[in-house]
Amino acid sequence: MRLTISGRFKFIIEGGMNPFILCGLLFGAVLPRVHSASVAPQPQNTVMNVTLDRMGLPKELFIWNDVFGGSTDIGVCTTLITSDSCKDQDFVNSLVCLPGNNELIGSCPTSLFWPSSNKTANARLTLRFTHTNGQTKDLDIRSIKTTGTWPSWIPDAPLYSGGFSTSILSSELKKLSIPGIWRAQLIMMVKAWDDCSTASTDGCPGNLRAFWQADITLNVTDKSNQQIYLPAFPTSAPVINLNLNTRPGAGGGKTVSGSTSLDMCLYDGNDSASNRINLLLQDEGVTAAGRPAGQFSIYRRGGDKSKAGDRLDYQVSVINPTTGAAQRLANGTEIIWSDTNKRNIQRQVILPGVSKPALCVPAPLTLTTPAFSLSDKTSGDYTGTLRIIYMPSTKTAQ
Repeated sequence: MRLTISGRFKFIIEGGMNPFILCGLLFGAVLPRVHSASVAPQPQNTVMNVTLDRMGLPKELFIWNDVFGGSTDIGVCTTLITSDSCKDQDFVNSLVCLPGNNELIGSCPTSLFWPSSNKTANARLTLRFTHTNGQTKDLDIRSIKTTGTWPSWIPDAPLYSGGFSTSILSSELKKLSIPGIWRAQLIMMVKAWDDCSTASTDGCPGNLRAFWQADITLNVTDKSNQQIYLPAFPTSAPVINLNLNTRPGAGGGKTVSGSTSLDMCLYDGNDSASNRINLLLQDEGVTAAGRPAGQFSIYRRGGDKSKAGDRLDYQVSVINPTTGAAQRLANGTEIIWSDTNKRNIQRQVILPGVSKPALCVPAPLTLTTPAFSLSDKTSGDYTGTLRIIYMPSTKTAQ
């Protein structure tokens, strides 16, 4: 007699995931910011802490958005922009990188070239982001003067009433393919033009006006990839066997019992940063008269599901990730685990649909069939469905 259980394991992701939209209209007038006096730029110490989901990346993520970079009294430099008349005038300030070409704090031009030299128009600003697992990724950062498309390190572009805008485009954010925390520190300098004889060849060092620093933390999530990972079935629908064994019973009869394990790991789409898990297991939901409370059932193929002789009952337990002990699961009853990443038992795995290694929370299952008398059951092929519903929290551990 062959007794098997087939499982079409499904998962549903619920709880706190539904997006909402707030709509509103604000009516008013926005006046241009005009600085007619000479005003020096101020230092910037910016702290960014942003959560991004890979399925809904912004078109542009600003580090500095139109931040004032200095102004000059109306004068010769504002009416006739030349390299000599604009010397040491904040009207044509530049935002440049620190010397050393160090991607850890931002690598871009450090000297000021007048645009006629055509040496810096195509230069890039590169910043290195580091994941908490140690992996790094260099991103191209967009840094311009908001009065046009000039890079921020071109002195000739006047600031007028605007400032500097430094941002990361969506195409670059996509390169952060591993969910989790990515950090970077950008340090730049606002410099005034200082006309020099090497302006067209080696550039001018410029006159330092202010340091700008941004400490950036990006929490990258991948909610579309939340999944129940079964290592034994990475790409196929799982089918498991209850591993039933026959043993001699009282009065010459035979008893049958069995146990089987199923490795399971729960991925929250955020590198296991969430700290709570809701888990629910249920079978087909058919009424099972006389079945012990909380147990699950499979049924003889072609049999009568209302008859106990055409039904096999089993129980399910899971290793609780918060305690490490086995916990009995009741059919159709939700369990909630808090502080699921406190014990640091997360496992690094390669998940379907996730290009890089990611962390998931191990929660292996054991399916146990209590002993029953073989004579009480009808011979045949027994099969059923076990449904696993996993709902990770949107909250991360503190």
